[in-house]
Amino acid sequence: MPKRPCAIAFTPDHARIICGDKFGDVYALPLLCNDSRKEALSPVESDDTAQERDTTKNPFVPSATLRTVHTQRNQEALRHQQNQKNQKTSKHAVDFERELLFGHVSLLTDLICLSIPRKPFANTQDRTYIISADRDEHIRVSRGMPQAHIIEGYCLGHTQFVSRLCIPGWDPQLLISGGGDDYLLVWDWLSNRVLHKIDLRKLTIDYVEQQCSSRSVQERESEVAITDVQRNGPIAVSGIFALEVKSSSGDFRRQIAVVCEDVPAIFFFDACKDGNLLHVSTMPTDAALIALALSSDHSRIAYAIVVSQGTLSHPDLAVEDGSSKGTSIGILEYDALKGSWERNEGLVNTVDSAAGSVPALMDGIKGGQAGSESFLNSLETLRKRGRDEYDLV
Repeated sequence: MPKRPCAIAFTPDHARIICGDKFGDVYALPLLCNDSRKEALSPVESDDTAQERDTTKNPFVPSATLRTVHTQRNQEALRHQQNQKNQKTSKHAVDFERELLFGHVSLLTDLICLSIPRKPFANTQDRTYIISADRDEHIRVSRGMPQAHIIEGYCLGHTQFVSRLCIPGWDPQLLISGGGDDYLLVWDWLSNRVLHKIDLRKLTIDYVEQQCSSRSVQERESEVAITDVQRNGPIAVSGIFALEVKSSSGDFRRQIAVVCEDVPAIFFFDACKDGNLLHVSTMPTDAALIALALSSDHSRIAYAIVVSQGTLSHPDLAVEDGSSKGTSIGILEYDALKGSWERNEGLVNTVDSAAGSVPALMDGIKGGQAGSESFLNSLETLRKRGRDEYDLV
């Protein structure tokens, strides 16, 4: 890709890939490329190639010299420029089909592509939409190809960056969004209207206090007490997942699972008929989650966690064994009789034994420093004011 991709989605017919990058541009690419067909270079790429040839003939020579540069930092930068002036930079032209659909002014964070029937004409062709979110608190609703440049509307209601979007399969007109705010928003995205607002701050505080109260007095005395900054620290939603699990009666139970960055827990909500989300349980994990995947029937949830001495947002939620650093895998399985999620330790041991045959898989993570911030790109980097200024606003 010309720039770094950050979000992908498939078109409803699964013929093309919709890809968004860090610069806010959204491209359409074919799922299956034809090797015999090579796309002609665009004018921009031709200019880059010409510039590369000129650079080869006339190498770059910095205008500054050691006589004009005095500070130590600038002298070091000048030495780097002099050492790299004769190095040839190679640029590979993109030789596959791609189409620029539209762009955001700021960094793109997530996107969804879906089709819904046109109403009230039931026999007409479905209309495709592309819903995208960015760092500037915007959720943009655009038409699908080939009219992706047409904006149907904006869903405006967040006060911080929007990091995750989710449209449940049982009601494609509902949109659940979350980001750097203290809440989730449930939208009727076709009319750009907020239906419900779910407080995540209270759930996080309750979980933190419950975990700390369950520890012994000696453990609490040996740890740093929870300060107001830790309790009221920022929240960043890192995952929203729609679940349809089969109950003991044979009916399907519709739930929404929410994961927040550096919060070692999964929050489960029941989806009501009016679109509202009712919190039913909080499943604690051993450490902060970095990835989560669902089985095809939504009966199992596999997640990867970071085992370290603490978390970025909540250092008070540290694991007991601080010497263990790296990643681990956990698996939850829905118990239809109890109507709750339970840990499946037997399946975890099976997965761990299989992953042990590939020791290089986690070497880079296990060799890192404590804390997920040492090797992961935290969502908190999207916050404009920064973590330290969050509690002062």
